[in-house]
Amino acid sequence: MSGDEADDETYLFVVSYDDDAERKRAEYLFNNWSEGTVERPEGLVRIVSGTDHDELYEQLITKVPEEQVASYAIESVEPDVEPERVRVERTIHAPRQAVESFLDYVFSKRKAVLQSADRNEYDVYTKKGRAEVRYSLDETDGATTVRVRIEGYPPAPAFLADFFGDELDEFSASQR
Repeated sequence: MSGDEADDETYLFVVSYDDDAERKRAEYLFNNWSEGTVERPEGLVRIVSGTDHDELYEQLITKVPEEQVASYAIESVEPDVEPERVRVERTIHAPRQAVESFLDYVFSKRKAVLQSADRNEYDVYTKKGRAEVRYSLDETDGATTVRVRIEGYPPAPAFLADFFGDELDEFSASQR
């Protein structure tokens, strides 16, 4: 079944997060999702495995009225979604240090979060989504080639590719 088809399946999403900003982004998405029904379970929610379902259910309804207890069989679902990978490459007639300094500015402008200084890897959050961005620089004869690799789920990679392409084009034009 494709992601475009509506179905009658009910899914439980468990979203782990490292900080409050990630939690808020996930909550915002759920709160503004317009397709189907998205509701927050009320009451006590637990995922139970390795036990006799009927025995646990019976014990629960001795403590709480049966109409207040619901149980669902769940199974893990592997989504059919692949990240998108986009590359932006520009050669700029400027020394490597100037280009690297400019890229630092561009990443700070996007409020990118540095993941690895050794590999020039960043997490970039936009209203279009999150993407991992890394770059490499090669200097030859006074010109520096910038290769930006963006990986994430649409539409963030295309949006960021346009952003980085525009920024690098403007910087390149200013170096002539």
